[in-house]
Amino acid sequence: MQINLDIQQLKNGDPSEFNLLVSSLSPKVLNLSYHLIGNRSDAEDLTQEVFMAVHEGIQKFKGESLISTWVHRITLNKCNEHLRKINRKKRKGIMIPIDFISSEIKHESQSDAPLLQEEKEIVLQMALQKLPENQRMAFQLYNNEDLSYVEIAEKMQVSISAIESLLFRARKNLKNYLVPFQNCVL
Repeated sequence: MQINLDIQQLKNGDPSEFNLLVSSLSPKVLNLSYHLIGNRSDAEDLTQEVFMAVHEGIQKFKGESLISTWVHRITLNKCNEHLRKINRKKRKGIMIPIDFISSEIKHESQSDAPLLQEEKEIVLQMALQKLPENQRMAFQLYNNEDLSYVEIAEKMQVSISAIESLLFRARKNLKNYLVPFQNCVL
């Protein structure tokens, strides 16, 4: 995505240039974060973190790639960092009070049944979360960001053949994860 920004003005701290950058790229950053993380609230928080990192690190931008590519890479790094943090918490275990669970069940029973499409999205997100980070990232960049193999390889800093392999394994793993749901209404 080409953005008409004055990089020097951005580096000089021009707020209008930074606002243009944020307004141009925040929908893509949010979308990518959501698809990699699977949680809207966390994705919104990560989007803010990405643009804080961009603001703090703009002096490090060398201009060897598009600014959007640089922001995309920061987004991928922030998402990976977040996923690693979640995985560390999973290993330690998380205590959830019983009152919270029962209030959530009560809330669910009082609300309307979720739409079939929402259920499909939840099942898919759960399956995506089971993929290894690099497979999930390649899959999301290809399917949700509509990037080519070359662009994905550049963003993930791996070879094109590695991307082909990651996408093949991601599809195979997703198919295996989704097999139990084939007979459901989904």
